[in-house]
Amino acid sequence: MTQLQEEPRSNGSGGPRPLTRRFVAAVSCCLVGIAAVSACGDGDGSGEAESATSTSSTPTTVVTSSEPATDTPLEADTTPSEPTYTEESEADEDPYATDPETESGDEDVSEDTSGVPHGEWSGTAQVTVDFADPGCAADSRSYALPATLIIDEPVGTEGNAFHLSWASDDQTADGAFGVTSAQSGTDTVDGESVEIAYWSLSDDGEGSFSGQLTDTAAAAGASLNLLFVPKPLFQCGTYTSFPYGMNTDTTIEGSITDGSASVTLSGTTVDGTRSFRVEWS
Repeated sequence: MTQLQEEPRSNGSGGPRPLTRRFVAAVSCCLVGIAAVSACGDGDGSGEAESATSTSSTPTTVVTSSEPATDTPLEADTTPSEPTYTEESEADEDPYATDPETESGDEDVSEDTSGVPHGEWSGTAQVTVDFADPGCAADSRSYALPATLIIDEPVGTEGNAFHLSWASDDQTADGAFGVTSAQSGTDTVDGESVEIAYWSLSDDGEGSFSGQLTDTAAAAGASLNLLFVPKPLFQCGTYTSFPYGMNTDTTIEGSITDGSASVTLSGTTVDGTRSFRVEWS
């Protein structure tokens, strides 16, 4: 490290110290320089001093324009921006709004085009059975049984304009019967679909109808048009109620209004041994 050594404050004679003499000499030189600059002036001999002092900072260049100053707007950013998509929420559906198709009548509405009123009717059916077993005398039996008639829409692939079901309320009593125009369901054994049309029905458009049994479905073991009438356990004796299938010559006819029904069923059993007639009016 460089060490500064302090000079002696006096030279022993009481005169000015060497440091003081150096400072006075420097100030004298500066005054001579200033006088010289003042004598030169601005270079044209006028003798006027431009400045008594000068600065050592870097000069700043100012550029001026001959055009009048105007407020120049900032240049717009021409970089294309990514499109912004605004998802529009759908208007809440009015649960009470009416479908235009419904107003115009284009909606597919299921109507009763058969002319036979749909509904359920109850009454008492009068059942008469005539029979003559081989080697036995002819016999006849009559029964009065509560029954229910139902007219409804066709089931499954039924080709009729309406579905008919008419049966005694008790299916175990003597004289019990059951009529159904078609069935649609599933076989409980193999799960296959079952569609059987038993009856061919027609109507006059005013509530009257008629029909004929066209398929007993006996071969398929699906007979549903049955009549329970006496059958002898022994020749000509000890009769018991037994279900007989209705034959394809069996017919039905009737007339139905909203408040009443009149129906007649007549035919023979499949084996030809029994003829029957069921009336309801």
